[in-house]
Amino acid sequence: MIPGPPKRPRYDPVVMDEAHDVDDLVARLRERVEERRRQGAYPPGLEEDLADHFRRVLLERAERWDTPDLRGPLAALQQALPLSQARIPVDSSLPGGEVVHRAIGKALSRQTQGALQQVQGFAGPAQQLLERIVAVLEKLAQDVEVEIPRHLDAILERQALQERQLAAAGAGAGTDSGLAGGPPARAMNGAHRAVAPLTPWYSSARFEEEFRGGREALMERYADLAERLRHSGPVLDIGCGRGEFLELMAANGVEAWGVDLDAELVKVATDRGLNVSQADGLRTLEGLDDASLGALVLIQVVEHLSAQDVVDLVALAAAKVRPGGQVCVETVNPQSLYVFARAFWIDPTHHHPVHPAYLTFLFREAGFSAVDIDWRSPPPADEVLEESSGDVPEVVDANVRRLNQLLFAPQDYLLVARR
Repeated sequence: MIPGPPKRPRYDPVVMDEAHDVDDLVARLRERVEERRRQGAYPPGLEEDLADHFRRVLLERAERWDTPDLRGPLAALQQALPLSQARIPVDSSLPGGEVVHRAIGKALSRQTQGALQQVQGFAGPAQQLLERIVAVLEKLAQDVEVEIPRHLDAILERQALQERQLAAAGAGAGTDSGLAGGPPARAMNGAHRAVAPLTPWYSSARFEEEFRGGREALMERYADLAERLRHSGPVLDIGCGRGEFLELMAANGVEAWGVDLDAELVKVATDRGLNVSQADGLRTLEGLDDASLGALVLIQVVEHLSAQDVVDLVALAAAKVRPGGQVCVETVNPQSLYVFARAFWIDPTHHHPVHPAYLTFLFREAGFSAVDIDWRSPPPADEVLEESSGDVPEVVDANVRRLNQLLFAPQDYLLVARR
């Protein structure tokens, strides 16, 4: 025996048989809704979402299309066809007029029949065409009234969902950490404007400690860069992280300050007495006076940015760094395949690497007079392919060198652009 459909559950609503009064029914329904709200039966924001939906339906749906009556005229046309000589009236109000009309009709019957056949030859196809036009218009009216609004409602719902997701992402935008492609390197993405930001449950300071390296190692790594900027104050360090580079600047007596999105790392830096703010790097640059910076530093930041952000960054740098100033950008070298097999994808906030040729092109096009590349962070020597000791043909060693250049090129590059 095939079982019937399952019975629908009973929801214990207002008993309809007893609700003879409409106002009483509405009041009881409202009471029931309020009770379920207190019990947490409705997800947060449900009422707002429903209100948004109905507002869109009312405001954005096209006005109702009042379809004209097409079937009535079509039926009249169908009744008038086919044309026939017998349907030509011969009635007359004159004495003997009907006999005269019949006589004339009989005398001209051949010509009349020929004319009717020609008209019928036109009327038949015209009738078929009109019937098809009416059918198409009725289908179009059905689509306009039912199908198109249904699809529009679905599109509007998806749009509303995306807008809510983007709004939530924008409200929660805040933390993006950067990771150097090579040996210990600090990097916080202070310029990144995330659409869907990562909000990890782990500590960003712990992440940096695990994958970035110790404070002393980083200060040793960037001592040469700090020396380059000894006479370049004021210096803005975008994505300054825990502030190791700012410490080097302070030790050299250079005025410097930094911004970063990560509140935890900003606190670490400020606790050391460094001038660091929690802020977006691009927005910070936009707010500066033109030609007010002696140098701009971004260490392991641009790999976190979108393509448009990189373009905007270079344009802003050209406006905010004074003539004679410098922009220093260290980032992952995409020409080293070793990078992609090691550190690059450890950091989930990395967007994509920026090729040195493209970044050089941007700075030159923005008006920087000199752009130099410094290759940094070679892979560990014990991981590089070894050349022979002379007991194999030279071509083998040449191929080994070419492989090393492709696989084990320096993991980072430092671009220095001068105004």
